[in-house]
Amino acid sequence: MTTTRTMAATLRHFSRLRSKNSELLVLDGGTGEELFRRGVPDDRQIWSATAVVNANYHVILKDVHKSFINAGSQAITTNSYGVVPGVGFSVDDIAKYVATAGRLAREAVTESVIHDGQSALVLGSLPPLLESYRPDKVMNHIEGVQVYSVFVKALTPFVDCFLAETISSVEEASQAVEAVGLANESQIPMLVSFTLNSAGLIRSGESAVDGVPRIIEFAKEKNVQCA
Repeated sequence: MTTTRTMAATLRHFSRLRSKNSELLVLDGGTGEELFRRGVPDDRQIWSATAVVNANYHVILKDVHKSFINAGSQAITTNSYGVVPGVGFSVDDIAKYVATAGRLAREAVTESVIHDGQSALVLGSLPPLLESYRPDKVMNHIEGVQVYSVFVKALTPFVDCFLAETISSVEEASQAVEAVGLANESQIPMLVSFTLNSAGLIRSGESAVDGVPRIIEFAKEKNVQCA
């Protein structure tokens, strides 16, 4: 469960990262591909979500999380990236399986060795809801905020920070940020990760130089600590 202590650890990481450009936060690797390598079926529709939906693979998923921690990751990400309406999950299924992903990630951290006096952080994945890398396939704002709010509520008991990842537009990011602001009573901070095209622009064609400050300012308006 997220506690005052783990929240303080998260904010210390944020402060450290903001202190100078050379500071790093070591994240985990490709959870999906590692799951497939360890025998989880490669379902190209729901992808790595198979390891959450099918309880037979929960131990393997936890072992993957632990392997990243043991390799030096300072943060692991919940395996909830594939649990989205775009591949057919209902709102009820999203609530159920995203919570399962959060619980398994937290258990993996609890059962792992602490490095340098600090446990790894658990990042709660807030993925593209319809399709990755497709800024033309983003829910309308109200619907997107509603679905992201389901993610936030399901993940809140287990995570130290939310991670809106592989985001393709400022609009898509704003939906995740607003959901965190609306449903996040414990004020868990968040990170936003944009995916860029070959020209170095956000995939929507927006400039990252302009888009990042816009999202940070929007997060402030929504009372969300965002980086």
